[in-house]
This record gives sequence, structure tokens and C-alpha cells, in this order.
Amino acid sequence: MSHLRSRSSRRFLSGLAALWLLGSAGTASAEVVREGSWPAEEPKVSLSVKNLPRGEAVKQLAQKAGWSVVVEAPPSNPVDVEVKDQPPGKILDILLSDARYVAKREGDLISITRTGDMSPMPAPETADAAEPTPPTPPTPPTPPTPPTPPTEVAGEQPAAPPASAVALAKASKHDDGDVDDRVVTGGSTRVEAGEVVHDLVVMGGSAEVLGKVTGDVTVMGGSVVVKKGGLVEGDVSVVGGSFDLQDGATVEGKVDVVGGKSNRGNVNLRLGRDSEKRSGFMGWLSEFGSSVTRTALLFVFGTVLLALTTGRMESMQGEVAARPMRTFALGIVGSLVALLTVIVLCVTVIGIPIAIIGILLGVLGAYAGICATLTTLGAALFHHRSKSVYVHLAVGCAVFLIGSWLPWIGGFVTAVVVLFGIGALVATRGAGFFPRKFKNEGPYRTASV
Repeated sequence: MSHLRSRSSRRFLSGLAALWLLGSAGTASAEVVREGSWPAEEPKVSLSVKNLPRGEAVKQLAQKAGWSVVVEAPPSNPVDVEVKDQPPGKILDILLSDARYVAKREGDLISITRTGDMSPMPAPETADAAEPTPPTPPTPPTPPTPPTPPTEVAGEQPAAPPASAVALAKASKHDDGDVDDRVVTGGSTRVEAGEVVHDLVVMGGSAEVLGKVTGDVTVMGGSVVVKKGGLVEGDVSVVGGSFDLQDGATVEGKVDVVGGKSNRGNVNLRLGRDSEKRSGFMGWLSEFGSSVTRTALLFVFGTVLLALTTGRMESMQGEVAARPMRTFALGIVGSLVALLTVIVLCVTVIGIPIAIIGILLGVLGAYAGICATLTTLGAALFHHRSKSVYVHLAVGCAVFLIGSWLPWIGGFVTAVVVLFGIGALVATRGAGFFPRKFKNEGPYRTASV
């Protein structure tokens, strides 16, 4: 019996030694060393993540606390966190409890570097090996040589990809094939300085670009701001919002703003990487060729409408000819109403598909109104030589091409023609697709189909 008791006590002591080794090894190597200026108190935050890698959890914490974070660490196991109203520094210590880290802070910019692994496995192996050995009581266990802080080993991690990544995006990857797209619905987003994304799409929100966008930026129902140091290599398209290009920012593609305003600063958006090829006479010739192509396509579109929807096109021509000022005013009002409708629809996820369909139909109808306006203009200038509506449309398109290229007033001419087209569409209730409920017999009735 005494032999059994001594044997049991030795096993008990061995288990206690193993637990002590495991606890001492973990606490010795899991810590966060803070460097720089850390405030004594910060506003408390709440964080709720589930099955998320520690780096991504640190990213979520940074967004809550208003930090900019750069994490240099290999991937780690996912964690579940559910905390409310706690200091962000305390939450950071909990998230980084798997190894030793150095957190350097300068203002709101925090750089986190992993300097060691907890390596808890060797201790259990020692304990398991000690248990089946003959019952010689182990001397108070001497802690194994603490694993050399992989500060020196960090550069020797075999076959692991470089552990440098920005927590908010894959900023270290400059190959378009390795950079992710970002699609945001019903909210706003921000591409931080040093961050790289490919295509950026925002529906029902705004976008700020301080970093690099290697593809295109598309925003519906919101604004786009490219701040100093920001770079957009592709095109920028804004529907129902505004575009603002600040000094020191670069957009190498084209900018299209539909139903909003554009502030392009002192930067020529068309002069990007191909500035030498597109400058001077060749650049002017290229732009003129593009305008001729667009006008030719407008003429073809108009001839198809005149052939297939003759009565509806005649109703819009009649409105432009009979009441030009009323048509122009309806164009202004219709543009504002359409803009507000698109913005309201893009706020909700359900309204976004409706807004997209409405925009497509509205653009198609506006082009039909523009063709009717140009046909009316051509008839006013050339009716004594030809009665063909196709000749009238061709003359109107030619005049529009020349007028839109006149210095100083080209943009004004284009805007006037577009507003006349929208006004003709509104005055005829969508070219007769939306008939009146009650027939108007008054002296101010409009042309109807």
C-alpha cells in the first residue's frame, strides 16, 4: 500500500510540474510590448467577431477605435470575441495573446510586429514523457530553455510568404491579379493610404480614395473623393452623385458624372500614363474622331427610331417646335426629379435594381428626345431643300457636332440639347407610353400620341 501511495504521489507531483511548465511557458512568451505614445485612456469600444483570424479581428478593432494598423505576422488560428464597452488597448492585448508582439504607435498609426511564438507543445511532451518513466520523483522541473524569441528567426521562416500586410487590404500586392475587388452596398468605404484594391464599386454610398485603385471606380447614389496622394488607374463613373479630385491626386482614366457635379481641381484627368501620346495635335485629333463616332451612332439610333416609332418621334418634335421654352423648363425639372429619385432608390438594397433599370430606360428615352430635338433643328434649317426627316436628322447632328466643339460654349450647347431632349420626353409623357387619365381639352393641351 505504501508503495502504491508513493507511486500515486509521484504521478500527482509530475502532473503539477507539467501544468506549471505549461503555464510558465505561455505567460513568459505571450505579451504585447508597447512602444511610442499610448494615451492613458481611450474611448471604450465593443467588438463582436466569430471564427475570424486574429489579424482580421485586429482590423475590426482598428475600425472601431479609429486606428490605422499595419500587422506583420504569419496567419494564426481564428478567434471568437464578444466584448462590450472595453478599452481598445485591453482588447488588443487579448487578441494578441497567442505570441509575443511589439506594438509601436505614432498618433493613430499602429505597427504590430510578432517577435515570438508561445510554442506550448514542448511542455506537454515533457510531461507525457515523464509520466510513464519509472517512478523516480522529478526534481523541481527546470524550465526548458525558453524558445529563442523568433525575432531573429522571423527572417528565417521557411517557405512562408512575406508576413507584411496592411490589415485593411492587401496593400503589399501590386499585381492586378492578386488584388481583390471591393463591392459595398448600402454604405460608404475608404481606401486608406498605402492600400491597394482593384475595382471599387459602391451602391448607395460614397467612396474616398487615399490609396491606389488599379481598376475602375463606380459609385451610384453617392460621391467620390480622390484625396491627395490617391491614384485611380482606370475610369471613374458616378451616377446620382458628385466627383471631387483634390490637388495632388491622380486619375489616369476618364471621369463620367451623370446627374451630379464634378470638381476636377487643377488636374487634367485625361493626361495620365499616355500623356505624351494624347497631347498636342494628335490628342485633339483623337478626341475629334471620338466625337464624330458618337455623333454617327446617334444618327443611326435616330434613324431606327424614326423608322419604327414614327408617331412617337413626331409627337416629341411637335413639342420642341411648338413650345420650346416650356420643353426646356420641363427638361430642367425632369433632370432634378430623376436625380432625386435615383438617390432615394439607391439608399436601400431593394431599390438599387429598380434604380438601375430606371437609369437605363431614362437614358434610352433621353437619347430619343435628343434625336427628336436634332431632327426639329435640322427641319428648321433645311426644310426648304428637303422634306426627308432623315436628312433633317443628319443636318441636326452635324450642327450639334460643330456646336459642341466651339470654344467656351461647347459644353453649354451640349447641355441645352440634352435638356431639350429630356423635356420633350417629359412633355409627351414618355413619348406617349404613359397616357393621360383625363383628356385635356383646354387651350394649353400638349401634343399627344
